Amino acid sequence: MTLPNIHLEFGKRKYVVHIDKKICHDHLLREYCDQENLGDVVIITDENLALHYRGLLEGFKSIVVPSGEPSKTLNAYASVLEKMVEFGITRKGLVLAFGGGVIGDLAGFVAATYMRGIRLIQVPTTLLAMVDSSIGGKVAVNLPNGKNLVGTFYQPDVVHINPNFLKTLPKREWSNGIAEVIKYAVGFDASLMDLLENAMEEHLEVMIYKCVKIKADIVMQDEKDEGIRNLLNFGHTLGHAIEHYYDYARFLHGEAVAIGIAAKTRIAFQEQLISAVELSRVLNLLRKYDLPTSLEAHSLHAVLSGIKHDKKAASDKAIWIGLKSLGELEVRTCSSEEAIELFSGGLRDKQDL
Repeated sequence: MTLPNIHLEFGKRKYVVHIDKKICHDHLLREYCDQENLGDVVIITDENLALHYRGLLEGFKSIVVPSGEPSKTLNAYASVLEKMVEFGITRKGLVLAFGGGVIGDLAGFVAATYMRGIRLIQVPTTLLAMVDSSIGGKVAVNLPNGKNLVGTFYQPDVVHINPNFLKTLPKREWSNGIAEVIKYAVGFDASLMDLLENAMEEHLEVMIYKCVKIKADIVMQDEKDEGIRNLLNFGHTLGHAIEHYYDYARFLHGEAVAIGIAAKTRIAFQEQLISAVELSRVLNLLRKYDLPTSLEAHSLHAVLSGIKHDKKAASDKAIWIGLKSLGELEVRTCSSEEAIELFSGGLRDKQDL
């Protein structure tokens, strides 16, 4: 199936998202770089991908970091910058981010800041990165105090999505990405729920396209996260607090977001915004893909105290995304204490049907 390219425009700046099973795979990556005359390319990737796609990386300058969230630190960022200098990368160089969300964030932040900014290409290899993190230009690293606290907005020159990379994705990473798809389904396009409940893998490319199109349309209206783009954070205020509390070791990003989605859906049910049937449908969909939907009672207060460090927080106010109805979200504001009490009820599964 040939899907149309998705174009993103920000004034004079613009780029294209390609969804193609041929591009940037095996020897075609080298051919692509030569055809496009990309110049001095450095690939930033992780240990797992460097081992699995050793042939693809041959002939390129490459920087390999440990796999997982621990590589999204200031120390890892500084090490990559130092390696860029050792390679002699100039302002005419190009960073090719080859990996999942962690690599996209780290490599993107490197590209945004090295010599005040050089070119960037995103080649996402996980479902989460394909449908979410590679699109829209958010790049960042973590601090001990919280997730993505050091970063900027830096749009890539192009994004190449090749669904064939998903063939080697571990089951847990697959579910990790599905959580973001469920975010789009519950918050923006309920037709995606039908795909997820039935023959999703037969329509994988269409599913990816729908998610990218939703995000692209929103990001073009609000590049810097000052308005409507906040809606894309559905499930993330809680998700980031959960990740941080467990030191990024117990839950993957999508798993933590899934708990956040479940909590916000329960809150919508408690407020009589959705029906019992709709609540069950969302929770059953999360469980279908082996995603968690609640937290143990003993950890609730400690986890929820982390929302005070969320990037979206303003003074003592918590800014979070609520579910108005299936397919419709809203930005909500309340005190941090009120949010903690509200979220605490949403994180428990006692009322699940």
